[in-house]
Amino acid sequence: MLVTVEGIVIGKRDIGESNCFLDILTEEYGVIEATAHGAKKIGSSSMSAAGLFSYSKFCFNKTNLRYTLNSAEPKCSFFGLSSDLKKFSLAVYFADIIKYTSAAEQNGGDVLRFFAITLFKLQKEEADCDLIKSVFEFRIASLLGFSPDLRACRSCGRYINGNMFFSFENNSLICENCKDIENIMGEETKLLSPQLLHTMRYVTYSAAEKVYGFELKGETRTDFFEFAENYLLGQLERSFNTLDYYKKLK
Repeated sequence: MLVTVEGIVIGKRDIGESNCFLDILTEEYGVIEATAHGAKKIGSSSMSAAGLFSYSKFCFNKTNLRYTLNSAEPKCSFFGLSSDLKKFSLAVYFADIIKYTSAAEQNGGDVLRFFAITLFKLQKEEADCDLIKSVFEFRIASLLGFSPDLRACRSCGRYINGNMFFSFENNSLICENCKDIENIMGEETKLLSPQLLHTMRYVTYSAAEKVYGFELKGETRTDFFEFAENYLLGQLERSFNTLDYYKKLK
């Protein structure tokens, strides 16, 4: 059966001199693994379309859950990321998160769109890599089903009520008054500054095309960077070698 989809290549593994396996993030089927025969040959029509972080239109021969690349037509390339080691390593870290969390044959439309927006933002010359990293980590957590409830205090329902705390037990907010009343001994919480809470809410609830539309400075920047990384890795209960490599580059 022939299947035509659009997607982004998020992984590539060589097989011999001219063939390779491709991991492709698609809207219809999530992350699929496809065999690409001859894709590494110079002059191959699929060579540029099957490059890492290429956004392309793919045609596959599908047999059960096995995909073999029939043809590929490039639509947008983020090849420029490869000229900047820091940006490229960050994109590979993002791809590792997606590969680890996305299952085959499940809709991946929201993740695909967000990843494309992220790569577009990352390849810009003036890109703030550390901010992009933290925004991606916190927003992808929501897309993967780990969205924190930041709408209001879980007990009194107030949007802001004095000092606001984040509860790691149920990923929700609780205000200072309710925290004292409930006497939540043993529950791990973090005091959120108004600026940090505003940033967390913006990243969680804003439209995907606007999620990178802000800057952070000072203590709020440091706090959000730390919180976003710890939150995602805590939900996934693991870290990534590609994250360690990105940090070494810094």
